[in-house]
Amino acid sequence: MFWDEVEKHYEAGSAHQFLLHFNVDDLLYDEIYGYLPTVAYLMEQINALGCDFVLGYNISRGVHFPVNINRWRNEQKLLKLIPEDHKEEEQNQRPRINSRMSFHKPHEDPLVQLDPLPSNDLRQKLKHLLRQGRTKVGLVIDLLEQLTPNHPSLTDVVQDETQRLFNQIQNWASDLQLRRNRHIILLVTRNTSDIHPNLTVQPEIPMVVIPFPDYEERLRFLEHLHDAADGAAQMRKTLGNNREREALARETVGLNLFGVHDVVQQAVAAEQRAGGPPVLNYRRESLRTFSHGVLELGETHPGPSDDGWYVMRVIRDIVDGVKNEDLRRVPRGILCLGPPGTSKAYAARVLAGEANMPLVQLRYANQVGEVTLSISENGNTYERNLNTALNYIRSIAPAVVFMDDIEQASPHTAMHPDELDQTMPHALVNAISDASLQGKVIWVGASQRPDLMPPIFRRYGIFDTKLIMLPPNSGGRVVILSIFCRGQTAGNINFQALVGGSETDGLTWRDLLIIVQRANNFARRSNRDKITENDLRQAIHDFIPDYSREMQIFMGLLALREANSRMMIPDGLLPEYQEFVEQNRIDKTGINKRLMELSDQLGLQD
Repeated sequence: MFWDEVEKHYEAGSAHQFLLHFNVDDLLYDEIYGYLPTVAYLMEQINALGCDFVLGYNISRGVHFPVNINRWRNEQKLLKLIPEDHKEEEQNQRPRINSRMSFHKPHEDPLVQLDPLPSNDLRQKLKHLLRQGRTKVGLVIDLLEQLTPNHPSLTDVVQDETQRLFNQIQNWASDLQLRRNRHIILLVTRNTSDIHPNLTVQPEIPMVVIPFPDYEERLRFLEHLHDAADGAAQMRKTLGNNREREALARETVGLNLFGVHDVVQQAVAAEQRAGGPPVLNYRRESLRTFSHGVLELGETHPGPSDDGWYVMRVIRDIVDGVKNEDLRRVPRGILCLGPPGTSKAYAARVLAGEANMPLVQLRYANQVGEVTLSISENGNTYERNLNTALNYIRSIAPAVVFMDDIEQASPHTAMHPDELDQTMPHALVNAISDASLQGKVIWVGASQRPDLMPPIFRRYGIFDTKLIMLPPNSGGRVVILSIFCRGQTAGNINFQALVGGSETDGLTWRDLLIIVQRANNFARRSNRDKITENDLRQAIHDFIPDYSREMQIFMGLLALREANSRMMIPDGLLPEYQEFVEQNRIDKTGINKRLMELSDQLGLQD
């Protein structure tokens, strides 16, 4: 629990000012008053730490005192978090906030009557309040990004009242008298990229993430909704029995409690059980909105039951390491390298499915420009949203993160070798390099042009596992086509005659899937429900690959040149690749020569 970290520092006397960020607009569970909005929860916790006087401030409301318990109870009844006939117990284990103070009319207090905007009067009153040692003060400053935005004007020489208050907040962190007087100050923001960087680099201000709820917290919330329903029969039907609530808690991974609450209420209104496609769609839209398009929820798949696909050997070994918490067998990252259509994305889906982890896809700056939200003028919109996305990933871990076309990961990198030195987003570099995430986050990168990858992806210990994914050979094509056609064909189909010859060399998994889809279209045009061999032959004859054969071989050899394990190379290879592989040895010198020939032939040389 994030509050344990705050309390540990505070009780040890090692910090009195904290920066709380990320999931700051949610419900949090208080042992006495139940589920409370985040700011109300924080005020209750600093009250529990023994603060005699608790207050809040933001630039919209100004100085404010906590809402009374009756207000909280009304909000909880509105959200159906407690029964309508709930009555407050007479005895509590904790004094009410500010109950030890002598004033009884907060609306007459001179602090509350101040103008909300920063002023000299506000600074002086806060200074006086925190310098006195008779009363322990707890101060919560939320919407911090409105007060101290990430803008260079706050460090200008000419100062206004906002800058002076910003400087005062910075100075509080190193004021040992405040620590001696046992005051505590909480700074609250959703995204640390939105606030001035000076507040994120002070060692005296610990940064504490308020994470998304984990499985146990989501399950407890669902049990709470179920128990609070009392006579509401539909709510109980919607939430179902214990096993169904446990399943719903697993399904809602990646949602905060407000999101879980919305999912349940929508199901109640529709008089349905909560779960299934509605939850998946809600998660997908919630994630896209929350990250402003930087993350997308991916579908997961179980792997094939047989071991015919060599990739499954690697995936099952990794999954076994995850389940047994043997981090030596769990790579920090995996690179899937090969031409388009060779099932690189499918490998990520299967890894997530076999490991029972959520899968999210990370999108790059050039892919999300149309949906990002610009809230500042410093040009770092993508980096700002990326920071939120990475906090989300850490929050839902264990998870698989898929990065397609990683040669485009740098926001300024074009498909040109001399631009590889362009900087990657620092937050992404730090996350991929973070050794503490090993076993919790598996980064899966896919590339058809590994020669254009940003240098970070070649650092030792990050993407050491490299799956070489090449077009299938003759036998592989026959098996794949028969699988795609299963249950859709009429009569006996001679798959060997269709795709077993050298004229179909180079067809990929994706190509074969498209061919089957087009064969279906041919059948429908003839008012047939089943595909015939002639439909398949016509679709194969009609099919034109996206890339020339030479370009595909070029990309395949680039991938093969990166191989560092024979086990991670397909068992059966097309002749153009097989000539460079002998047992567990790869002739990378020969590959380089062939790549130079192809590069010249394709006009890729400068």
